[in-house]
Amino acid sequence: MKRVARMAALGFAAPLAYSLVEPYRMVVRPFTVRMEGLSPRLDGLRIAQISDLHRSAITPQSVVRSAVRLCNSLQPDVVVLTGDYVSRRVSYSSYTFAKRWARPIMEYAEELAEDLKELRAPHGVYAVPGNHDRADGNYDYIGDLLQSVGIESLVNRHIMIRGELPLIGIDDVRAGEPLVRQACAGVDADTPQVVLSHNPRMIWRFIERNALMLAGHTHGGQVHLPGNFLRHQPRDMRCSDLYEGWYREGRARLYVSVGTGSVHFPMRLCCPPEVPIFTLRAPV
Repeated sequence: MKRVARMAALGFAAPLAYSLVEPYRMVVRPFTVRMEGLSPRLDGLRIAQISDLHRSAITPQSVVRSAVRLCNSLQPDVVVLTGDYVSRRVSYSSYTFAKRWARPIMEYAEELAEDLKELRAPHGVYAVPGNHDRADGNYDYIGDLLQSVGIESLVNRHIMIRGELPLIGIDDVRAGEPLVRQACAGVDADTPQVVLSHNPRMIWRFIERNALMLAGHTHGGQVHLPGNFLRHQPRDMRCSDLYEGWYREGRARLYVSVGTGSVHFPMRLCCPPEVPIFTLRAPV
């Protein structure tokens, strides 16, 4: 009986120990995306995504810097940041005791901006807000910080990549005010377009568009254990199956990134942080 108990304890301790290491084992996820009507001049365009950095007392600066280095090593044409740059103070799980040493949220935001300044992409770096960034009206300041280091904030508006590809940024649906009609003004539904939305639930507003939506928010659950023990589930996603990876809704395609930082507790298991990169291709 004692031997069984020891084996059971070891079986629990091993994944628990590894879950504290996995947040630092970032992976690249490369994808090829064929888009109907894509101009030959855009064929081969590479877009790297960084989502849910959550710079905080439980996501150290080293994670952010690793994401930046890894992203730059991929030599993307465009970099997109899909929200939750910092963590709200109330998000720390009590048993981590993180609130005891957590610094003011804006200190983390200022350090983060300095690190993100190192991102390199010939056609620009673009950002949309997440729900944590919108808490207490913080995103105005965070958006200004990002702008100050050369990252363009896209909130309910779009820009044109290479003068041909609309890149549409949507405000967070949970804590902001998403204005899809305003963001898409002048963009034909049939035109290939890339949409940035922190929350994947916005896909339902794009089902009639020839769109690739890049989102985050869910962390992919962050910890994968039987019975969903310790699994992170945002309140607004508990009745949704848009959790991680690829989905298609109507004409639109959606990729939900598991993100790069950690929230609530500094653990990941069978859900390593990622930097996805998407190569756009014209149809065969």
